[in-house]
Amino acid sequence: MNLFLLSFTEIGLNLPLIIILVLFGGFFLISFVITSPNMDTKGLLRVLYSKPVRKSDGSVEYPESRKNKIL
Repeated sequence: MNLFLLSFTEIGLNLPLIIILVLFGGFFLISFVITSPNMDTKGLLRVLYSKPVRKSDGSVEYPESRKNKIL
């Protein structure tokens, strides 16, 4: 049985590139963990199906209406 092995330099990876890949990968994982509680189906559908109301202070509300009720 023959093994096919390539070193990191043969693939085109060097130390600075590996560090950048690890940092961005870690950032993605951390941001996914932080935002995943907000990704529930009910909350997403509420935002997608309702008309937003912008207040005078710039904040946005998503009012519940009979037409937009989500079970």
